[in-house]
Amino acid sequence: MNTRFCFPGKLLPYLLYFSLFIFLLWCWKPVRAQSLNSFGAPSIGEKVPDVTIDNILHFKGQSAKLSDFRGKLLILDFWATWCKPCVMMIPRMDSLEKQFEGRLQFLPVTYQTSQEVSVFRERLAKRTGQRIKGPEVVGDQNLKALFPHSGVPHYVWIDQHGVLRAITNLDEIRADKIKAFLSGDSPVLSIKKDADRLTYNRQQTALTDFLAQNKNVSAQSNYHALLSGYIPGLSGGAALHKPSGGSDNWRVTFTNLNLQTLFANAYGKGRRFFSSTTIAVEVKDSLAFFHMGQKARDWMPLHCYCYELIVPSALADSGYNIMQKDLDRLFARYQATLEIRQKKVLALVRTSQADKMRSSAEAYSDDYDGFNYKLRHGKLAHFVIGLNGMYMQSSPLEIVDQTSYEGYADLDLEVKFSDLQSVNSALSKYDLKLVEKSEPREILVIRDRALKHSSTY
Repeated sequence: MNTRFCFPGKLLPYLLYFSLFIFLLWCWKPVRAQSLNSFGAPSIGEKVPDVTIDNILHFKGQSAKLSDFRGKLLILDFWATWCKPCVMMIPRMDSLEKQFEGRLQFLPVTYQTSQEVSVFRERLAKRTGQRIKGPEVVGDQNLKALFPHSGVPHYVWIDQHGVLRAITNLDEIRADKIKAFLSGDSPVLSIKKDADRLTYNRQQTALTDFLAQNKNVSAQSNYHALLSGYIPGLSGGAALHKPSGGSDNWRVTFTNLNLQTLFANAYGKGRRFFSSTTIAVEVKDSLAFFHMGQKARDWMPLHCYCYELIVPSALADSGYNIMQKDLDRLFARYQATLEIRQKKVLALVRTSQADKMRSSAEAYSDDYDGFNYKLRHGKLAHFVIGLNGMYMQSSPLEIVDQTSYEGYADLDLEVKFSDLQSVNSALSKYDLKLVEKSEPREILVIRDRALKHSSTY
């Protein structure tokens, strides 16, 4: 036995060195965590911390540092697969990178998983031929913490020296702006300023309660009608709360919506959806209804409203009638009526009597990811409502159900809803088709009210 390795005096220095190594290793981990998470958001003109970026795809490694992109203009593109403007910007950014090759780098950043992004990219490539080859970040938390924002798309401009130069919306992502920036001409860039996002659930909280809570004042009511102007920070939307028994109230809540939408909901009475193709706005001052020639973000604060009506459950059947009268009083210069007019429509019809869509599911579901639409245990009438209100809302013609199909249906459609030919191709396997017809239809007409002049005696 070799006693050199058993003698305590010889062993103590090694134990000391080993203990020191363990101590340093233990200290190293918090330092790295701090380097990722302890930085505050930099201001424009400040140097951006050289943080480590994890989950980076199509790069020389699975992680990188911001400094790896030094020497060129780096624009962080915070995006999401469900964000239509973000997706529309993909070919523009690819074109700009090629135009300023070697001087400009876009780095897409999303909180979504690698799997979600991969599926989206493959479907996008299949449909458009657009395939992303450059680096992109998935499952991000660190970069959003460094550059907090409440909405996408969101663009962060970092110059070749690692200095934050601008935070913009998509309007500034243009060749002339980038060219001026790279030439040192300091282009005027509109800084994106997100309104503080207010946490509000329309399904759970009445608007008056929400406003009262924010003013540190409690307020509850069994009946009220409220109209306010645009509230910055609130998303636009609508909610209907039906009584569930007892002393529960009936309530409708609308936030940051235009007059056309308010009238459409009042006259639709929760049973019919009036799309833009079934509403005739015949007024002199069309700016009150449409942001023609004006950016939506400038138009909305002047022409959108919040409205809420709460009535006791006993008056639930009269709720929408009360709302109609409120709008009639509050916006007295306009008059809304339901009229029958001859209109061109897209009619959903059956091309055979073979039942190829009978549902085998037990519960209703409805989903569209931009490429594939899936309906389970749904009525075709509800499918048509979805076409009018969401999937084909840009159609110039109203879509009507003329199938007379009373059963529940299952549909699986690989479809581009903006293309009628694509829609009909997808529907054909169920012997369904959208065909153009002309027929009398009930529409909502909004016109200027005739002013009544009092007679002088």
